[in-house]
Amino acid sequence: MSTRKFASIPAGDIRLQGELGRMTDLVVANRLNQADYPMMVDVFRKREERDGAWRSEFWGKVVRSAILAWYATGDETLLGKIKETVRDILTTQTEDGCISSYPEDLQLEYWDIWGRKYVLAGLTRYLEFVEKDPEVLTACERLMDHFMTKVGPGIRHIASCGRHDGLAACSILYVVVHLYKLSGKQKYLDYAKWIAGTGCSLIMNIYEAARNGVHPEDIPNGKSYEMMSCYLGLCELYEVDPQPEYLETVKRFYEMVRDYELFITGVSGLKDTSGEFWYNGKFKQCMTDVGAHGETCVTTTWIQFCEIVFRNTGDLTIMDEMERALYNGILGAIKPDGSTCVHMNPDLMGVERAWKQPAPDQIYNIFKTPFDGNDCCRAQAPEAIAQATPAAAFVEGDTLSLMLYDDMTIRFKSAKITVSGGYPFRSEVKICINLPAPETFTLALRVPSWQNPDAGIDVCGEKFAALPGTCCNVTREWQDGDVITILFDLSPVCVKDPGESGRITWMCGPVVMAQDSRLSGEIDVPVKEGTLTVAEDRPGFRMLRKTEDGTLLCDYASAGSEFDENNKICVWMRTK
Repeated sequence: MSTRKFASIPAGDIRLQGELGRMTDLVVANRLNQADYPMMVDVFRKREERDGAWRSEFWGKVVRSAILAWYATGDETLLGKIKETVRDILTTQTEDGCISSYPEDLQLEYWDIWGRKYVLAGLTRYLEFVEKDPEVLTACERLMDHFMTKVGPGIRHIASCGRHDGLAACSILYVVVHLYKLSGKQKYLDYAKWIAGTGCSLIMNIYEAARNGVHPEDIPNGKSYEMMSCYLGLCELYEVDPQPEYLETVKRFYEMVRDYELFITGVSGLKDTSGEFWYNGKFKQCMTDVGAHGETCVTTTWIQFCEIVFRNTGDLTIMDEMERALYNGILGAIKPDGSTCVHMNPDLMGVERAWKQPAPDQIYNIFKTPFDGNDCCRAQAPEAIAQATPAAAFVEGDTLSLMLYDDMTIRFKSAKITVSGGYPFRSEVKICINLPAPETFTLALRVPSWQNPDAGIDVCGEKFAALPGTCCNVTREWQDGDVITILFDLSPVCVKDPGESGRITWMCGPVVMAQDSRLSGEIDVPVKEGTLTVAEDRPGFRMLRKTEDGTLLCDYASAGSEFDENNKICVWMRTK
């Protein structure tokens, strides 16, 4: 039995229409519906991956993203592409059950297991969200059964395969758990427990390290994306094998990433030229000699991790972090037309690379030929933005829990519930209830930890307390036309760099403010510390504020949205 405390709303019963919803629509139209799915399948048919690369990850990443985006939008064209490409990938499975892009003599090396993981991720999500097709389930089982004859107890240690000291290969853990959930076959649960028991690294047991308080940057080998995927797998395993130490480990790791690695924008990753490693990032985000800032793959995996940890703990402060990453790190990372995204985020101080640069068609020289513009982050950003829909609201019996306040419509029981107001760039949110007849149920309304406790929540003229970091539970017989009004406190809060550089910025609720060269002609100009006032709206900006000395600031998501080197930004500002 699953330990999850919250269930998703069925596909078609929730539709986001605010900034997150609009970006999801654009990503579907201009990225996912334009992807070359047959080309991504062909690498498995040809099995010519002799350069140690990872073309095998793209099919699973893109299809997994597409399925979640279909759930979020109901786009029929996208659904047709999903069904067609799933049929196509099954034709590449050999008689022994293997689906791999690597020739037989190189299988299990480099990124082979990583790619197989993503194939399984795409296929298992298809079974979970689209249709429970027996042929697809059989293909998943055959793939996994073949793999288990090559890697396992007494055969080969999984951490000895592939890259990053075993982290990449061991990250297959979470899809092994998915397969167990779908098939109910004990052998897959046993195999998942064996992977977790290895500790997922040849250097040290990463789970024991987290429980003992070893900081993420010191857990081998500090590779953020792959390591976090292993902890995500442990949380999935906890759902079907609820060992207290599993949850303790996951929570401890979550807390350390939150407290030591996140930039103010909800993004993380430093050290190398692509921003891929834990590196005590919270305290180094204003440094210029620590590598690139924040790989989008890391941010996407962080959002996935937050969602599953929240579902298993009910800790509402986790939703604060997810919201911050969505409205800043992800909404700001995707090009306004939804066609691509940044691979790494711009320099936050406006000193080095201070503009949002689209992910290049071929970022790594290991690819001998370009691969249709595929980049790992370009494949991941759609997953992140689409994740907002299943995380926006959850169902538990007669309770509908609202976690995000993007404009949306939800069907719950016989009610149509409409959320409007332009949150988080506008302060007043209205929730309207439409019913054919009176009905009793509970609305649980998340109160962010930054909310003013005096603001309260108005339900048809009756005031309810709004304690930050909790849910306000309203149970009543709802009538057609009932309205809930929430006034969120978006008053600017001045934040100082935790790394003690002396630089500052402001947050308005979950929204990070920044300088943009379109507003003032230059960036990294000193500002006067103090309060901000509302500035007149301008096209292309979601939120505008003005400092006491007249400097215009905008929300981080809008900053640098031209994705051009002439459109520079600065988040952490010098003071006068």
